[in-house]
Amino acid sequence: MTSVFNPFASHYDAINDKDDFNIGITDRKNTVAPLETEAERNIRTRTVTPVVTGSSVAAFIFNGGVILAADVLGSYGSLAKYRNLPRIHQVNDQTVMALSGDLSDADYIKESIDAKVDEDIVQEDGSEMTPVALHAWCTRLLYHRRTKLNPLLTSVIVAGLENNEPFLGRVNDKGSAYKEFLIMTGIGNHLALGWVRTILENSAQLNKDQAEQLMDRIIKQLYYRDCRGFARYRVCIVTKDGVEFKAKEVQPDWSLAPALRNTE
Repeated sequence: MTSVFNPFASHYDAINDKDDFNIGITDRKNTVAPLETEAERNIRTRTVTPVVTGSSVAAFIFNGGVILAADVLGSYGSLAKYRNLPRIHQVNDQTVMALSGDLSDADYIKESIDAKVDEDIVQEDGSEMTPVALHAWCTRLLYHRRTKLNPLLTSVIVAGLENNEPFLGRVNDKGSAYKEFLIMTGIGNHLALGWVRTILENSAQLNKDQAEQLMDRIIKQLYYRDCRGFARYRVCIVTKDGVEFKAKEVQPDWSLAPALRNTE
């Protein structure tokens, strides 16, 4: 008897598609393998969670150079645990960088840059890390880590003199970069950026002493209002004469505090 083809009947080939696709079998469960193991997931979670952090960094261009300042506190959550961690790093005689955010990632960036500088010295080709070159290099580094879903949770400020002209730029943890005459990171963006920009735009260019006085005022305001601020800080001034560091400490005046109400 000739078989008649029925288009509505189920048909399976020799590899037993019914079992492989779990057709009509209720006691078999197909599971999808996870994209990452539990250990990898924990590592990724820790990577995107800063532990020891640094607060705001302030920097701006004045007449003849660039000035930067940052406190020396490493905050372990809300605990002021590490009280002598400088966050301004000198790369060479014309280039410096300042970092805020996760300080472990900041150390990694500093070590990577120092290794690159040592490589340039060994090659003896006369090349040197300029501010523009360092700014571009940090942009590539942070963007590369972001695309690997393992970002460096650090903001980098690059400053120095490029062809005897002041340079100031920033790179955030996503690899986005820009150049500006005034840059602040952290909560300083909200507490000080506005009124400092007004001073710098509505007055003549500041000289070195005026720039240092304004920077002291900025750090003092941040110390008053930032719960992660610290009294001791370092100021870095880059001019054609080289790089100069100064260690300072805020002298606060709390005489107005008893007159305030509802501040607890």
